[in-house]
Amino acid sequence: MMAARSVRSKTPLDWLIAVVAVAAVSIGATLLSTHLFDQAKAERITAADSDAIVVDSIYEDRIEGAHDPNYGRDRYQAIATSFAADPVYFDGYPEFEIDEGDVDSIRAEIAEADSPIYVAFLNVSDLDDADGDLDLLAARIVTEMDDPEAAVLTVDATGRMGLAEKGLIRPSLLTLSGDFDDSDSDAALAGVRKISAAETENVESRYSHRHDDDGNPEVTSEDTTKDPHTLSYSTGGAVAGAVFGILVGAGIGVGTYFIRRALKKRTAKQ
Repeated sequence: MMAARSVRSKTPLDWLIAVVAVAAVSIGATLLSTHLFDQAKAERITAADSDAIVVDSIYEDRIEGAHDPNYGRDRYQAIATSFAADPVYFDGYPEFEIDEGDVDSIRAEIAEADSPIYVAFLNVSDLDDADGDLDLLAARIVTEMDDPEAAVLTVDATGRMGLAEKGLIRPSLLTLSGDFDDSDSDAALAGVRKISAAETENVESRYSHRHDDDGNPEVTSEDTTKDPHTLSYSTGGAVAGAVFGILVGAGIGVGTYFIRRALKKRTAKQ
């Protein structure tokens, strides 16, 4: 009978090879993930600093415009100034469905209201500097007004409405909407009547809940975009790269051990 072969114990060299393999792959994976991050960051910075027009640039610009605290105020100042002569403002957009009788009724309702109300028929677009947000447009207009208790109703060419106030708030009017079949002037008239009939509450600050504590128009949606210049490689990413390297390195280390063992057996037989 042949004597059973004894199992050869692992030598320090075997352990050294395994440790080196794990460490090399772990460090390599971490360095590679860091390099890929830096490369992607450099590409984003180049794109952000470039004046080149890309497909998404208009979309990104108008989203940023809605969150820009340094937005152009000329348009809103002009509208606020016009209210001194007429509480109803028209943007000059030709597609509004307007009935002159409704406009006269709007002015009559405003004249009889207990607190000042103003109406602005606006050319609104998802590509404008307010991202087509009618509440934000109203807030920007009312910010420019000297009237301490103004309420501004904005209406677009589809009959949608937005509202912003200061000095007084109307908690029951968080949203305004008209009937689907209403013309733009019908919707505005219904909106003015709701504003006039709603109960008001005084606020301590000059501005209402449509503004922040500093009196700036409040944007309800958060801007989640980040300046690519400020991006940094996260600790989580480095740990993930290291763990991946350890797992792969361990596999390579074990594989290297068995390959080396098989080669030694083949050499011994020769």
